[in-house]
Amino acid sequence: MIAMAKSCIGGFSLFNYVIDDEKGIEILRNNLCGETPIELFQEMKILQNLNQNATNKLISMVLSPHVADGEKLSKKQLQNLTKEFLKELEIDTNQSQFIAFMHTEKRHRHIHILLNRVDEKGKLLKDHHIGKKAQWAAHRVAEKNELVSAKQMRIDKIRASESFEFDSKNLRKEMFRKHLNVMATKPNTMEKYLSEMLKKEIKFIPTINKQGDLQGFRVRDMESQTEMKASDVHRNMGLKKLLDSGLFFQDDNFNLSNPMHELNQKSIQNFKKELEMIALQNKILLESKTSETKIVDKIERKIIERSTFRR
Repeated sequence: MIAMAKSCIGGFSLFNYVIDDEKGIEILRNNLCGETPIELFQEMKILQNLNQNATNKLISMVLSPHVADGEKLSKKQLQNLTKEFLKELEIDTNQSQFIAFMHTEKRHRHIHILLNRVDEKGKLLKDHHIGKKAQWAAHRVAEKNELVSAKQMRIDKIRASESFEFDSKNLRKEMFRKHLNVMATKPNTMEKYLSEMLKKEIKFIPTINKQGDLQGFRVRDMESQTEMKASDVHRNMGLKKLLDSGLFFQDDNFNLSNPMHELNQKSIQNFKKELEMIALQNKILLESKTSETKIVDKIERKIIERSTFRR
């Protein structure tokens, strides 16, 4: 469980955001009888007007249990946790004016608390280091109730990050291995390359800039649904390196920036030269075979002529 807290002016927009029946439910309040955001805002304003020296007369807090804890905790348990949290901050839940509203529209349930800093005598509740105090208060409440604490959440986050880095590294290696296998088949065109990579469960997603030009690719591993920049997998999988390798766009499906267009045209010209060279080699080979055939035929005729003469 983690918590955030800060002093603020506490305008109507904050009340309107927090107190919303479409987002969740109210779980706790004290010294308030209003029902709508505007009524609650105006009710707190009555006490706040007793102190004309301060600017930030409201403390806005968010108490956020771990996702797993939030799903299993009842409304009553959440009410008790909120009370314990406020008591850890040395706030009198029987005297202070506040409302706690839980947002449930997302899987990660969290409690917004709007606390009036001004009491009935016009005195201000101290807010010195309120952010740090809220963090430690949430940590102590979590440990007391055997919930996941902020410290444990940080440890889990570090472990998850390390695990992701390891998995990501292995995934990039596997993606690049598939790239090398496809390149070994000499696909020539970019369309053929992308098609063959898709057969290997690697989808290339075009990245288009503001000018409408293709500036690169993102790749998605279809099995894990992990997505990253193609050049982050390996620099040879970036658009420029693919064009440098001799691949080219056969169809005009994408707009290319001038540098990329020049690379594409260069690859097309190299491919045409390659085809011309192959055609020339085939012609020479054919002519060579024809010449050899003529020589063999001539030798065979002479052998036949000599054989006939001897008879």
